[in-house]
Amino acid sequence: MTDADLMKSVLDQLQDGIMAIDERENIFYINDAACKILEVEKDKITNQNVVENVPNTRLHIVLRTGEAEYDKLQNLGNKVILTSRIPIKNEKNETIAVAAVFRDITTIQKLAEEITNLRELEALLTSIIDSTSDAISVADQEGRVFMVNRAYTKITGLTPREVMGKPATIDLAEGESLHIRCAREKKPIYNVRKRLATNKKEVIASVTPLFVKSEFKGSVAVIHDISEIQRLINELEATKRMLKKEKATYDFSDLVANSKAMKDVIAQANKVSEVDVDLLLVGEFGVGKEVLAQAIHNASKRKENPYLKLNFALIPKERQEDYLFGKNSYLVEANSGTLFLENIDLMDIEVQQKLLSFLKDKIFESDHHDFIPNVRLVFATTEDLKILVGLGKFSKELFYKISVVSILIPPLRERKDDIPELAHQLLHSLNQRYGRIVYGFTEDALEKLRNYSWPGNIRELENVIDRAMLAIDNSDPLVTSSHIPDLVEKSEEIKGTLKDMTEEFEKKIIIELLEVCHGNKTEVARKLGLTVRNLYYKLDRYGIK
Repeated sequence: MTDADLMKSVLDQLQDGIMAIDERENIFYINDAACKILEVEKDKITNQNVVENVPNTRLHIVLRTGEAEYDKLQNLGNKVILTSRIPIKNEKNETIAVAAVFRDITTIQKLAEEITNLRELEALLTSIIDSTSDAISVADQEGRVFMVNRAYTKITGLTPREVMGKPATIDLAEGESLHIRCAREKKPIYNVRKRLATNKKEVIASVTPLFVKSEFKGSVAVIHDISEIQRLINELEATKRMLKKEKATYDFSDLVANSKAMKDVIAQANKVSEVDVDLLLVGEFGVGKEVLAQAIHNASKRKENPYLKLNFALIPKERQEDYLFGKNSYLVEANSGTLFLENIDLMDIEVQQKLLSFLKDKIFESDHHDFIPNVRLVFATTEDLKILVGLGKFSKELFYKISVVSILIPPLRERKDDIPELAHQLLHSLNQRYGRIVYGFTEDALEKLRNYSWPGNIRELENVIDRAMLAIDNSDPLVTSSHIPDLVEKSEEIKGTLKDMTEEFEKKIIIELLEVCHGNKTEVARKLGLTVRNLYYKLDRYGIK
């Protein structure tokens, strides 16, 4: 069973009906519960126009407006359903599909109209309302609660004993009770957003008055937990991502670019993707070089062909040539596609010369292959290759060959406008990983994230949010500043000069800065006021790898 099949199986187990349409207003997904409610066969309605097959639907309207509609009554002829219609949007905030989540409320509505004595039918009503996943509370003429269902306790955290006979304001954090308002106005109140006092959950509530022989006897409230809809949206989003290609999974819509610096990067990368040319990506550890490389590949003419990655930091120098030109050559495996070469500053000099021949003269020296691969190369490095050229550690000709088109990806500290959206994007991914429903961050939490310099960039941000998720209770809907671990800035200043220090202290300082700069020797040299050549001399002297 594939992941997509597993997800469909999960959705088919839900009691609620789920249906989704695409941009052409055609039904591309419907679960078993929805087929039962609509009295249709799945294989006959799939790929059919929703307007022509579902009475009184508004999914096509939500597709145009992009505005969600929650808890709306819809008449199907012989049935009445309570439905929520949710637009599904891409990273550009464009509506690409609409999902409907609904349930048959015909029985409950008929019973509510036929009740003549609430006390005599209390047992029956309790049984009925306990079958729904929405919270239901019933109040008398004075707005005092006398009945709640099991879902009410689950959603609000309040037991029947805690609310029976109490004013209906007991479960609200603020504002007037809808039961009391309904008792005063004697008319239905639909789709009001409220926040619960117990767990701060945001809910949507609707209240309907109860009349017996034209005499007002009380009201019924239906409280819908928005987290359920959010969970379904997350599942649909996860299914969409699972259907993406396995290798190059990111495209430009996945990249966060609210800052001007990142917008410039995306604009440059968009232009480059249209031209079949090799390019160089430069940026610190964890800034997202591979994500950008995948986006460029998926926007290019090679997107239907292979995308491979080769990281020279993970390959011994004596094996590098074999990976590029040997029996299992990555250049051959990526033929007609894209090969991402990471940490090319660690490439052996002899391998550099052989790669230069391939790029410059189309010479592919291999004992195992008799053709020249047609592959686009995307190079990446954290180092200043121009300085390495001056040190004789990188080929001057190769540098000029691969740096014709270069893109500098800014560190996270220079694009802090992107941090809130990046944090929410990472939170969404971690929700999927841990099976949690955490909606977002409080403002003080985001402020804490914005005030840190992030030497480890996006990877460090993901690590911090991951740790925050582990600190959150299952009932917490938001990440607060207390959940985020202390973010301590490591000192970047060293008092005195290295000449005045002992050799042991000098070695300790260099090792500490290598850790702070994530191995970026150019940055370490800058912070110490040394030339890169002098730094390499000290690294060799102290045996620092």
